[in-house]
Amino acid sequence: MSSNIGPEAKAAYQKYLDASTLEEKINRLEEFISLIPKHKATENIVALNKSRLAKLKREQEDQKTRKKVTAKLISPFSIKKEGIQVILISDYYTPGVGKTSLLNLLTGAAEEKIGKFTPIPEIGIYEYNKIRFQIVDMPSIMKGASTGMGNGKEILSQLRSCDLLCFCIDLSRNYENQMNILLNELDYANIRINFSPPPISIEKTGSNKVQVFYLTSEAKDTEKFEELTERIKELVNASGMRNAIVKIYGEITLTDIVDALNPSVVYKKAIIIGTKGDLPQTEKNFEKLKKSYSNMFPIIIGTSVKKAEMPENFGEIILKFLGKIKIYTMHKGVIAQKPLVIDSESNVPLIKDVALKIHKSFYDQFDYAVVIRESDRQKRKKVGLDYEVKDNDIIELFTK
Repeated sequence: MSSNIGPEAKAAYQKYLDASTLEEKINRLEEFISLIPKHKATENIVALNKSRLAKLKREQEDQKTRKKVTAKLISPFSIKKEGIQVILISDYYTPGVGKTSLLNLLTGAAEEKIGKFTPIPEIGIYEYNKIRFQIVDMPSIMKGASTGMGNGKEILSQLRSCDLLCFCIDLSRNYENQMNILLNELDYANIRINFSPPPISIEKTGSNKVQVFYLTSEAKDTEKFEELTERIKELVNASGMRNAIVKIYGEITLTDIVDALNPSVVYKKAIIIGTKGDLPQTEKNFEKLKKSYSNMFPIIIGTSVKKAEMPENFGEIILKFLGKIKIYTMHKGVIAQKPLVIDSESNVPLIKDVALKIHKSFYDQFDYAVVIRESDRQKRKKVGLDYEVKDNDIIELFTK
């Protein structure tokens, strides 16, 4: 054990080694990690023990799953997605931050609930240009939610599957306290906010121990190449894998490796909505909020339900942030009323993506497509499966 960690951390590590139960091991290891001074010399120790901690927590979850009664009740916090799911979250405080009022402003679905405690989710549908957004007013997240406080685990579980998180921040209160609670509890629950998954793939194999491959020039442009490789092998072994192939496609950190080894980690996009913007001093607080968090949150919106101040193009803002485009299908010259929403963030969408989105049979029996694009000089084109699709295209598919 390194001498850089200090006597308190060393004592905590010994308690971890002496722990006899799984729960005690987790508690002692968490305590040890919290006591390690955070600097460059301890980076490997922190990463290594976070990997061990993630493995222990997976074992704990497996034990809990085996103990559950086979007859399961449907949780009120488990919400079936309809359209694009947007969840409003806030810290726990009385009075609340105004999530329910915001839900009602957008959807008209919660007028009778305004000003009342929300113990279970409230749901409404917001429509923008014929696209449906399912807006969910989720019960507040309190400190300790990630360990189960205030139905925290059920709430956080639903957040893992949504399309967008909206941090609702009361501009009349200390915004830093609110942000810290939300960011900390989501991080403890392995929900990473506004980060892309690290450029790493880890595949378990049957032999050959742990092999590390740097597959791009960016990945190879790393200081202390051999040392990093050894640290990666240590982390993979600590996670319980003895044989694996690690492929690295870009610049990474040891924390990225820990996250890549943890199947519980999810990556979610989030924006901030400042509420109660009509109250005194909130304008100054909003400017401070933007200055403090604009690097992490590209979109920060100030609102006032009392003044009905909310961007009219809120749906368009969401679509662009999520990297989605809308296209319109056509059949025998008749354009569909509702657009089709296609993901365009990870890859350029093609005609084949549209065909598969509608039904696999359109892809299997595809002959050609006609694309109408008002912004082009040639407005109408006959194209194939690999033709790139753009926002607001009108597309008719023809099969053999």
